[in-house]
Amino acid sequence: MKKVVLALALGLTLVLAGGSVRETEGNLEAATAEAAEKNAEAGKNRDGLFAVSTGKVEMAKLGKAAQNTGKKDTVKEKDDKKKSEKKAEPKLSDYTITAFEAEKVMYASSAVNVRSGPSTDFGRVGGLARGQAVTATGQADTGWYEVIYGEVKAFVSGKYLQDEKPAEPAPQHQEAQGQQAVTEVKNVSGVILVGDSRFVQMQANVGENSCVWIAESGKGYKWFNENAVARIDGCVGKGSKVLINLGVNDPGNLNNYLELVNAKAAEWVAKGAKVYYASVNPVWENPYVTEEQVEYFNSQMQAGLSGDISWIDSHSYLNTIGYKLVDGLHYNAETYQNLYAYYMSCL
Repeated sequence: MKKVVLALALGLTLVLAGGSVRETEGNLEAATAEAAEKNAEAGKNRDGLFAVSTGKVEMAKLGKAAQNTGKKDTVKEKDDKKKSEKKAEPKLSDYTITAFEAEKVMYASSAVNVRSGPSTDFGRVGGLARGQAVTATGQADTGWYEVIYGEVKAFVSGKYLQDEKPAEPAPQHQEAQGQQAVTEVKNVSGVILVGDSRFVQMQANVGENSCVWIAESGKGYKWFNENAVARIDGCVGKGSKVLINLGVNDPGNLNNYLELVNAKAAEWVAKGAKVYYASVNPVWENPYVTEEQVEYFNSQMQAGLSGDISWIDSHSYLNTIGYKLVDGLHYNAETYQNLYAYYMSCL
């Protein structure tokens, strides 16, 4: 009987113990499930926070991109605005030009630009010296005269053309500094002289000579590159002496002159020629260039020319022997004659 009671007690204890174990196991399972649920919820929260954070980053990126795009658009708008603000290229058809029944000769009252159309909006094609004659063929509604300039029709402001040749102004005189002028003209063969209106007028004042003159009034680098170089190429050879005197009309083309002259001089020297560059000579008051610009051009040209080219400092020479300018740019006959004799003595 005792054994039965003990067995029953033991069984009851085991049952109770098993229940506790199961309860404990149940509690553990519940706790684990609850923890898992909390972890899952925390994960969701973390995912949500990450999503929000990512969204903010993406929105920030989009905002920055939009800002950059806006900047680009602003720059483009400014560029477009600048382009639209540029002055439209003028056309001759926008002007009324009345042809004269008969052409007439007119004279420049002072040094003046010659342009491709009847206003300052058109490009410069050359210039006239004071007192220079030109044939007028008509007049535009702006008051500018249509004239024959070389082989083309061009225009000069009516303010600077008149029917009568102006009186010769008193020469602007630079006194001699002590050096005697070269008066004996050497007969040098094979000389090619390349220049602008100063060489045009020199040729007219030195009399008969054997030089090849490649010179036109109002010209500069563009003409030298597109016209004069080909003419030099056509006549240069062994024994030639090429003397260039350009820059008074466009000292701003200094670097272009240096590059082209150095390159072509190498070719001409290879053919047996000698190449010289003469300094731009003194100027006084005029509408186009100052003496300071001339002196700067000369200093930079002299420093930048290659060893194939000899420098002739005619600017200093004129300052020492004296000279006379008739319009701030061009000289009297005596000065041209002295300058020509000096050039020949240097070749």
